[in-house]
Order: sequence, then C-alpha cells, then structure tokens
Amino acid sequence: MTDEIEKHIPSLEQAPTREIGKERVVESAPRNETVPTKEVVTESVAPTPVVLPVPEPEAVVDPTVRSIEVILSEDLMEHFKAMPPSEQAKFRAKGEETVSKLASLMNKTAIKAKEVLVIIVGWLKLIPGVNKYFLEQESKIKTDKIIELHKRNHGNQ
Repeated sequence: MTDEIEKHIPSLEQAPTREIGKERVVESAPRNETVPTKEVVTESVAPTPVVLPVPEPEAVVDPTVRSIEVILSEDLMEHFKAMPPSEQAKFRAKGEETVSKLASLMNKTAIKAKEVLVIIVGWLKLIPGVNKYFLEQESKIKTDKIIELHKRNHGNQ
C-alpha cells in the first residue's frame, strides 16, 4: 500500500539552491525520473534600507553675533587650553551667555560702555588664576572693539 501512495505522490529530492538576482532557482528531480526539472521560486526580497546620516541644519549665524564671538575669543586660546575640561565647559557656557547678552545690547540704538564692560568682566573672571591687571586690560580692549562694532552697525551715532 505504501508503494501505491508513493506512485501517486511524487516526492522531490532537493538539490542545492542558488540565487539569481531576486529569484531563487531550485533544482529538483522526482525519485522515479532521471531527467532533472527546474522550478523557479520567486521570493519577495525587500531591499535593505540604507540609512544615511542626516546632517544637522547649520544655523544661520547673524554676522553681528559672529563678530562678537571673534572679538571675545581673541587672545584667550592659551588660557582656555590651560583649563581643566570641567572649567572649559563652564567657561564656554558663560561665553555663549555673554555673546547673547551683548548681541541683545547691539540691537539697541545706544549702548553704554559700562554695561558691556560689566558683562565681559563677569565672563573673564571665570579664568582661573587670572591677574587683575590682565582682566582689566582684556575687558577694556574687548569693550572698545564691541563699541566700535556697534558704531559701524548703527552708522556712527
């Protein structure tokens, strides 16, 4: 009886498979036949998604803000590199705050040198072991440059 069932249900002997493009070709032959047959099995192969890093949009920096950053960072790289990393982070954060305060002052029609000086001195005091005279000199130079920048932006008022 098992012989009769085997005659009616051809069992396939699996041969090795190979992939061609997105199709997989399966070569198989029934046990009772000597001529191999080929079946084409189409598999839906989803393409591997390519994930590209998305560049962060660069913020458009106001030229006035960029000029203030350049003025404030002049002659401070040596002192900045001498600071420990934790102090550098505090100094950088306070520097960004200082730039935003000065930028808001620059939008006014008239600014007072004393206001600018106080803001800059408060930031420069974060430098550890800074000489009092160095602090006065640097803050005065930076204040003068920022006042000059304000005059250029507002037409020598």
